[in-house]
Amino acid sequence: MAIVVILHLSPKHESSADNVLQRATRMPVLQVTDPVRLEPDHVYVIAPNVQLSMVDGMLSVSELKRPRGGHIAIDVFFRTLAEVHRERAVAVVLSGTGSDGAVGITRIKEQGGVTLAQSPEDAEHEGMPAAAIRTGMVDFVLPLIDIPQKLIELWDNARIIELPPAGDGEDLVALPPEPEAADLAEAALQNIVRILLTNTGHDFRQYKRATVLRRIERRLQVRAVHTLPEYCELLESDPREHAALLDDMLIGVTNFFRDREAFEAVERDIIPELFKDKLPTDEVRVWVAACSSGEEAYSMAMLLADHSAEQQAAPPFQVFASDIDEHAIAQARSGVYPASIITDVAPVRLRISPRTATATGSARPSATASCSPRTMCCAIRPSRGSTWFPAATC
Repeated sequence: MAIVVILHLSPKHESSADNVLQRATRMPVLQVTDPVRLEPDHVYVIAPNVQLSMVDGMLSVSELKRPRGGHIAIDVFFRTLAEVHRERAVAVVLSGTGSDGAVGITRIKEQGGVTLAQSPEDAEHEGMPAAAIRTGMVDFVLPLIDIPQKLIELWDNARIIELPPAGDGEDLVALPPEPEAADLAEAALQNIVRILLTNTGHDFRQYKRATVLRRIERRLQVRAVHTLPEYCELLESDPREHAALLDDMLIGVTNFFRDREAFEAVERDIIPELFKDKLPTDEVRVWVAACSSGEEAYSMAMLLADHSAEQQAAPPFQVFASDIDEHAIAQARSGVYPASIITDVAPVRLRISPRTATATGSARPSATASCSPRTMCCAIRPSRGSTWFPAATC
């Protein structure tokens, strides 16, 4: 296990954090000022005025970028950590002000990693752990003194987890078990999918095998079991685990303007065509399917609002968005996100409060939202005469 420590440091002063940590551990502690390959049982500490990211098992160093509104160094690192190490990534959010890390832990969990946060009441500054916990993406909330032992338990369990082959040309997630055990694991996998269908009504038989195994592996980590037959027994004996596994299976892989090239193509090629030859009495409608917690729908609404504002007499537009995940829909309806979404959304589009950030459009038509709980669908309808465009789709 290698440990990377990301702190919010003053860019104007040298840091002695590496020396302080070195006095508390026998592991080598390095302040990272140049690219370095991770080594087991080493501690790496961010240097002032830089941000760290993971690239092919190496820590990459780049110039600190801090948009107006707060720190983003932890979010940047968590995102790249998730992309490189996936189910082997563990993210821990400790005491700190602001909400840095709240967006990044979502990516960690999307990719099958495990997330922890310090108990807010145990933290000197509760802002960062509280923001992480509010996302609903934190697996363990613990006092600081209990976190090291939990990390050891997670690492010990990760090394002995056994899963059947993922298929689709992907490597095995863990070392292949004996043939008889492999048959038992495959039978348990099919039984887990059947239990979910019976108890939740959701059928995952047509989902990608690798994705299903990665999400189940997360639950094996969280529940400290290491084989699918063991987990199947747990699932049969603990009805609460049905909902927990379903939540993990439905984790949405999303953020604002997630695929930049795709959104640029939509802005450049698609949206002008939607408005082309439309009269003010016409209407433009867009549906975002599988919207998860709403980021893609908000992103689409921002682009539509931008184009509409450039027209002499643009028609009104509506954005419809839907998803089968009720928890995700609830967040989408709220339109409230951590302030650290400034990593994806230009500050001009944000209205930031001390605790949250809501996506808005500066000097744009406002929108009113009409929601239908029965269909879990919401339309954003532009109205005139306001300077704000609230991102409130669902």
